[in-house]
Amino acid sequence: MNFIAKVTSSGPQKPLGDVLRVPLGIDVWEVKPDHLILRGTEAQLDRLSSMGYVVEQLEDVARHLSAFASAEAAEQYHSAATLEEELRQLAQARPDIAELKEIGRSIEGRPILALRIGDRRGGVPKLLFMGCHHAREWIAVEVPFLLAKELVERADEAPIAGWLTSGEIWVAPMVNPDGHEHSRAQERLWRKNRRRNGDGSFGVDPNRNYGYMWGILDVPTSSHVPSDETYVGPRAFSEPETQAVRDLVGCERFAGVITYHSYSQLILYPWGYTEKSIPDAQHREQMVGMAQEMQTLIQEVHGKIYVPQQSSELYPTAGDTTDWTYGTYGIPSFTVELRPRTFQEGGFILPPDQILPTWEENRPAAFRFIEQLLVAPVA
Repeated sequence: MNFIAKVTSSGPQKPLGDVLRVPLGIDVWEVKPDHLILRGTEAQLDRLSSMGYVVEQLEDVARHLSAFASAEAAEQYHSAATLEEELRQLAQARPDIAELKEIGRSIEGRPILALRIGDRRGGVPKLLFMGCHHAREWIAVEVPFLLAKELVERADEAPIAGWLTSGEIWVAPMVNPDGHEHSRAQERLWRKNRRRNGDGSFGVDPNRNYGYMWGILDVPTSSHVPSDETYVGPRAFSEPETQAVRDLVGCERFAGVITYHSYSQLILYPWGYTEKSIPDAQHREQMVGMAQEMQTLIQEVHGKIYVPQQSSELYPTAGDTTDWTYGTYGIPSFTVELRPRTFQEGGFILPPDQILPTWEENRPAAFRFIEQLLVAPVA
């Protein structure tokens, strides 16, 4: 049986950070200054207790699923098929400014789609918005999709018309379609893609499979154990999903990247692989300033606080998307962790009545990002 548990320190000799360095195969959900929330088996939790940590079982996973993962709720989120259909409709409605591109195919052969929006003039700056590297993070599909929808449907209105003349906006709402479909049909909390590993387990974490600093960590949040939730894969870019993003970014050379995840309400910027700051002071100040401005814009809508911080302040990761896009290309890059703030509010299973408010609060931050980097791109 799997449990959701709260882990706290029993004293100074047991810092919580050490839990994130022990290869236990646990699934870390929340990292707070004074506690962790994680999913684990009874044996894994017992081992943490034997190591001297205070472990409180909060809820069994089955009960959590029964409370939030209803069939009615699932119907209000996109599947891979319904997403493709609606993206095609957007492209067909405005072929003058929208084009649906297949940037790759998944392990199981599903198309990985991106909507290119803009006047298609050469030499213009371009931005990339992505979602759903992690299968269970359904709200991370909806926010970029709703961004694409609004950009297309309001393409003739100011300020969007000006943006689409100044540059291109690419939106790839579902990077991991196989994992997403598995989370809909089989395991709601499935995270990875559907690679069959050599040990018989399934899945590589796409957000640990990018090439910059790939594999330099071996910790619960960036693991070399195939059955773990954060398995980095056998080599950098081993997965067709990350290869698709690699090839797109290498070709288009974007001026900025936002990738949406859930949950915790955070705005993360590089680095994830180290506690050291970005060495380039101008780049660092730019990204910190942009993250702080996003926080303000988001909070002004519904009062929700999204905390800006360096990715490694959450937990260490190697081979993630934004470390790669910034580390390889110098692109201003952000991971936005969407609603909710805690697992008690649904965690990865956000109630569907929060889809629209989550988009509404992220809309001005996304629009400001576009305005800053398309209209007045930073050299």
